[in-house]
Amino acid sequence: MVGVIICTHGNSAPELLKSAEMICGKQENCQTVCFTDGESLEQLKSEISEKIGQLKGTVFCLTDLKGGTPFNTLVSLLKSNPKMEIITGVNIPMLLELFINRSQLKKEELLSGIMTAGKTGIYRYQEVEPSADDEEF
Repeated sequence: MVGVIICTHGNSAPELLKSAEMICGKQENCQTVCFTDGESLEQLKSEISEKIGQLKGTVFCLTDLKGGTPFNTLVSLLKSNPKMEIITGVNIPMLLELFINRSQLKKEELLSGIMTAGKTGIYRYQEVEPSADDEEF
């Protein structure tokens, strides 16, 4: 089973995990890391390294923003963790796709599915006006 780290600015990482778990159940082999205001890069790097060490197998790291401190810190850890994958733009559809399929799909299929779910989870609802041809019963 793929390990998962959700690493974001502020406290959104544990909240995203809680929301996903409401839908698909408690998750194992999963950690969250919050980058808080005033935290040093070394503190963040140390916490992420510690959490990676607690996970089994390939580790998928989902973060909020490409180029942000959590993302850049994860990138700096790639050399020492070659089985790590970094995916940005984390949202609940991505997490659900990952949690539901992480023990069944191969890595590349899982990565593709996560990214597709993240993109297709964005939707603008627009109410459709009834046309003159529509009759009420």
